[in-house]
Amino acid sequence: MSNKLADQQQLVLEVAMHRRPALIAGQVVSAGQWFAVLKATAMLVRLGVPEVLPLLDVTLDGQGALAAEVGGQRWNRAGPVGRFGMAPRTALVAAGLLAVALEVAAAEEESELVARLIPLAAAGRMRWKERRPDLLTHVALPSVFRAALDAVLGGQARRQ
Repeated sequence: MSNKLADQQQLVLEVAMHRRPALIAGQVVSAGQWFAVLKATAMLVRLGVPEVLPLLDVTLDGQGALAAEVGGQRWNRAGPVGRFGMAPRTALVAAGLLAVALEVAAAEEESELVARLIPLAAAGRMRWKERRPDLLTHVALPSVFRAALDAVLGGQARRQ
């Protein structure tokens, strides 16, 4: 396991155990909201595959695993566009999604958060065809993240 992955896992554990503040764009949020941001970001990444792959700071193996998973149509066909049925199929995919989500969450201010979300949302739009992703309205996201999504999606993050 790489040092970076171990550090990422340590951060997740520390936030979950309330040993480290959960920060989004420099603002303290609840641990639940912090994890909601990670989940929403991972969903944006999954929606944006394959277009988003070159933008990700993950190994080529991780990119390949993510592309194979999404290419295998792991969509929950019973639900609306943007809903994923299950957790990532492999640890490699989960680690790749976590790396990207933590990078987004590490933005120190809202403008930086917006800048990190723009390429993910742009790639994802190709998949969801201008409809807002379902998850963005059903997850308790912190206001700073929702504001950044509104800036990126043109207010779509508020729609139900």
